[in-house]
Amino acid sequence: MIAALIERGAEWKRLSQLAWSEAEIQISAVAWYEFSRGPRTPQQLAVARSFFLEGGIVPFSEGLAARAAEVFRSLGSPRRRAADIAIGVTAAELGATLFTRNARDFAGIPDLVIETV
Repeated sequence: MIAALIERGAEWKRLSQLAWSEAEIQISAVAWYEFSRGPRTPQQLAVARSFFLEGGIVPFSEGLAARAAEVFRSLGSPRRRAADIAIGVTAAELGATLFTRNARDFAGIPDLVIETV
């Protein structure tokens, strides 16, 4: 998301393709937090939010938190990847494809489907 809105390169093209398709674009609350904590302008936040329909920001529920903690422990408690694990587990539990530039940040998360852009 960050690269798509800032660079207008391959990530922007892919996000635009998805927006014009029948795909449902969602983002985990954890990823939305990482994105929106900035620095972002109100305009950047509004543009980003426009890609997600009502309910498009997926809450980080108690069940997702428990599953993410389990995966975190199984990967040897990699603290620097804590947020990425929460984001990846959310996508995996939804059966969604995670779009990222940094696939290695999500390595080892069971059942996660990744598309690198």
